[in-house]
Amino acid sequence: MKRGHLIAAGALITALLGVGAAVLPMPYVLLEPGPTVDTLGSKDGHDVITVTGAGVSASAGQLRLTTVAVETGVDLPEAWRAWLDSERALVPREAVFTAGKTDKQVNEQNATAFQESESTAVTVALAKLGNPAGVKVTVDVNGIGGPSAGLMISLGIIDKLTPADLTGGRIVAGTGTVDEAGKVGPIGGIPQKLHGAKASGATYFLVPAGNCAEARRNAVPGLPMAKVETVDDALAALTTIAAGGTPAGC
Repeated sequence: MKRGHLIAAGALITALLGVGAAVLPMPYVLLEPGPTVDTLGSKDGHDVITVTGAGVSASAGQLRLTTVAVETGVDLPEAWRAWLDSERALVPREAVFTAGKTDKQVNEQNATAFQESESTAVTVALAKLGNPAGVKVTVDVNGIGGPSAGLMISLGIIDKLTPADLTGGRIVAGTGTVDEAGKVGPIGGIPQKLHGAKASGATYFLVPAGNCAEARRNAVPGLPMAKVETVDDALAALTTIAAGGTPAGC
C-alpha cells in the first residue's frame, strides 16, 4: 500500500475510534450529590423514625443524612463534563460495583449494609438514653443503601426522645457509620455529600474524623464542618451549634 493510502487509512481508523469512544459506555461511573433526608421528618409520606412506647418531642430544626447518586453507562462527553464539575466525580466502576457481582447483587448488598447500620444506630441511641423500657424504634428510608447513615439516624432517635431541640432550630447535615461502641467511622463520597448538604439548606456538616482531610480539600463555601469521632462528639457539636457557638472543626 502506498504511503498516502496508509496515512488515509490511519486517519479513518482514528476517527472511527473517536466516534466509538464518544457513543459507547465507558468502564466508569459518575458520583453525584444524592438526595438528603431529614431523620426528624418524613419521606414518601411516612416518618423516617417511628417511636412506640414513649412520647416524642418536636424539633424546629433538621438532621439530614446525605447520600451519593451513582450514574452508570457513562459515555465520553458525559465523562468530560464531569471532569470539569467539582460536584461530580468519575471513578472506575469497580470502585462502586464489586467485580464479579451484578448491579442487583450490589444493591442487595447495600440494602443489607443499611439494615445492619440501622440496627446498630438504634442500639447506640437507646443506650445513650439509658435503654428506656418498652421503647421500640423503627427506621424507614426506602431506596437508601449502605452503612453511612448510621450517625444521623442515631442523632435523630436521640433528638426525638429528648425534650430539648438538639439542633436549636438549625439544619444540620452529616454522615458516618456507627459501631456498637458509638464510634463514628469514615465513609465514601464526602465531596458529593457536602454539595448535597449545602443544596438542601444545611448550615453545618458533621464530618467523621477519618474524612476530615478529604473534607478540607473539598470544602464548600458557606458550609462549616464539625469533626466527630463518636456519637458523643456529635451530640457535643450539636449543643455548641444550637447555642450559636463554633464546634471543633476539621
